[in-house]
Amino acid sequence: MSILIVYDSIFGNTGQIARAMAEALAQTGPVKLASVQEARDLDPSRYNLLIIGSPTRGFRPTPEIQEFACRSDLPKTAAVFDTRINLDTINPAPLRWVVQAGGYAAERLHRELADQGCTVIGPPGEFVVEGQEGPLREGELERAADWARGIAAQAKTAD
Repeated sequence: MSILIVYDSIFGNTGQIARAMAEALAQTGPVKLASVQEARDLDPSRYNLLIIGSPTRGFRPTPEIQEFACRSDLPKTAAVFDTRINLDTINPAPLRWVVQAGGYAAERLHRELADQGCTVIGPPGEFVVEGQEGPLREGELERAADWARGIAAQAKTAD
């Protein structure tokens, strides 16, 4: 099974998560890690599984990731992840409610890919960034690696 991991990253946190996934999955078969800018020149249909991730910006993925998710040449199977601020650190409480109600990048990516005809597998990967710019919460890179291994196992059984 060949895997394409495409991500966008503003402060580097989502990129770190994507690299941890690629390293964890390298033992399972061919893995291509690409920023969304690099992915523009790729043929995603050559891969069995697309893992796509974005930081949450204004309750949604970055515009570049949204554009990539609307391509017509995506693999039939995909999984999504995002990075997000820890809700417990958002103050005042009404702002915390607005963020929770507004949603996150992975939720929107899931819908966009499903609308494109992709089968989106697994629960979305939700990885926490401490503060606006990071760093990642302790243990998130390990969680990302575990999540990616679980997604790859699920994709293999779906084939």
